Amino acid sequence: MSTAVHSPSLFTAWCWLVALNFRRVWWSLQTLVAVLLVFLAGSLVLLQTFWGGWTDLGFGRVIIGNVYLGFMLPLLCLAFGTQALGGDWEDRTLVWLLTRPLPRPLIFLAKFVAAAPWTFALTLGGLLFLGALGGPGALQAVYIFWPAVAFGTLAYLALFVLLGAWFRRSTIIGVVYSFVVESLVSTMPGLVKRVSIAFYARCIYYERAREFSLDGPLGVAPGTGRGGIAPSRESLFMPVPGDQAMLVLLVLTACFLVLGMMIFARREYKDLT
Repeated sequence: MSTAVHSPSLFTAWCWLVALNFRRVWWSLQTLVAVLLVFLAGSLVLLQTFWGGWTDLGFGRVIIGNVYLGFMLPLLCLAFGTQALGGDWEDRTLVWLLTRPLPRPLIFLAKFVAAAPWTFALTLGGLLFLGALGGPGALQAVYIFWPAVAFGTLAYLALFVLLGAWFRRSTIIGVVYSFVVESLVSTMPGLVKRVSIAFYARCIYYERAREFSLDGPLGVAPGTGRGGIAPSRESLFMPVPGDQAMLVLLVLTACFLVLGMMIFARREYKDLT
């Protein structure tokens, strides 16, 4: 009788690594802060709900356009993205990963795949939670604008996982990128802002508003006289079509993943114990 022991396949080993990281990726200080951030935003939504309620236009402008796309989305992605590999680096468990019988590019990809469900649960799930607190008008706004959040989540997460493989203090670098680079570049006129992830997410956001008649000339919703959802000066903002913006964000996600796998495969990590 043969007593040979069959070793697990490469795919099986990769799936086990994904499952392991899926279970442990939730527990971090950054994740706790992100969850608290969603609940803080929820308390603000509830205040307006009790005060006068939300319309799809009001929730779309104030919560999704200003708070979510402008502030919360990159931070929520940052909580999981930089911890995917950066957490192992800081906790000195990266040496365990590097000694696994898996190619480094597959380890990097496993980290991204394990972090993606939690990230979408917090970004899209958090948005749905805020919409539920805001009532029917807010839920309608969530239905209108969720693609901007979904495609933005993909690109931000891939970027922050890349930073986690590249830099040891990736959380600090990610915060600087979110609040300095994105905020500064996204306000510049002309084509410069097209290097910003936020620009393409907002292009999807504005096109969805146009499809559901929440935009208007000079930002006035058609037939309402109220402030609508549109760039204040479209000639300076120079948006691209929504489907093109989605494609760009998908291409950026793929590029960040490939670059991250290359960097993680070639980088020499020192002082791991």
